[in-house]
Amino acid sequence: MGTLTANQLIATIPELGSLENKQAASLAGLAPIARQSGQWKGKSFIRGGRANVRQALYMPALVAAR
Repeated sequence: MGTLTANQLIATIPELGSLENKQAASLAGLAPIARQSGQWKGKSFIRGGRANVRQALYMPALVAAR
């Protein structure tokens, strides 16, 4: 991860050092949220959270995946 991404994360999630992994993923909007109701089971989606954090993490994740 580069310095620009790290700076963006520090600026947008100042509480990052005091959160657990799942809490940080949920705050950033990266935790899968299941759509289930009784017997019906739908797909899991990522949504909510802070959009600017997801946008800052997109390109580093794409580079890491390649």
